[in-house]
Amino acid sequence: MTDDYDSTKLAGTGRHLSASELRTWTRFLDASRLLEEILARDLAENHDMTHSDYEVLVRLDGAGGKMRMTSLAEQVVSSAQKLTHTANRLEKRKWIARLPIEEDGRGLMATLLPNGKARLADAADDHAELIRRFLLNSMSGDEQQAMADIMDRLSTHMRVHRRKESCPDC
Repeated sequence: MTDDYDSTKLAGTGRHLSASELRTWTRFLDASRLLEEILARDLAENHDMTHSDYEVLVRLDGAGGKMRMTSLAEQVVSSAQKLTHTANRLEKRKWIARLPIEEDGRGLMATLLPNGKARLADAADDHAELIRRFLLNSMSGDEQQAMADIMDRLSTHMRVHRRKESCPDC
C-alpha cells in the first residue's frame, strides 16, 4: 500500500477496508495461495497425487488410520461432493477403503490402507521440507506460536459459521 491510498477511488473490497486491513488480507491471500501452489506442484510432479489426496491421507494417519467421512470432510474443509471424488480416486488406487459403519447404517468409515500409508510416508519428507522452507523458517518460534494461535481462533470461528451454528462472537 502506498501512503496516498484512497479507498474512495476503489470499487472492490479495498473500498470497504482500511489500508492496513487490505494489506493484511491481500498478503494472507497471496502467501496462502502461493504455498498451496508450491505444495500441490511438488505432490503432483514428484509423488503422483493431488494436495487433496495428501490431506486426506495425512488426516487419516493422524486419526489412527480411521475416520468417519463426515468428520474427515469437516477437517479437510471440503464439500461432501469433493471429498467423495477424492475418496473415489484414493479407493481406486487402493490407498484407502470406505466401509459402512455397522451401528449407524448410513455413515461410512474411511480407513488408511498400507499402500496409502506407504505413499504418504514417501511424500511426507518433501512436504515437510517445503513447509519449513516457505513458511516456518521465516518465523521465530514465538511468531510460529502466535500464528498458530491466531489461525486456530479464526478456523474455530469460521467452522461455527460453516456448520450454520449460532456464533457467540458475532
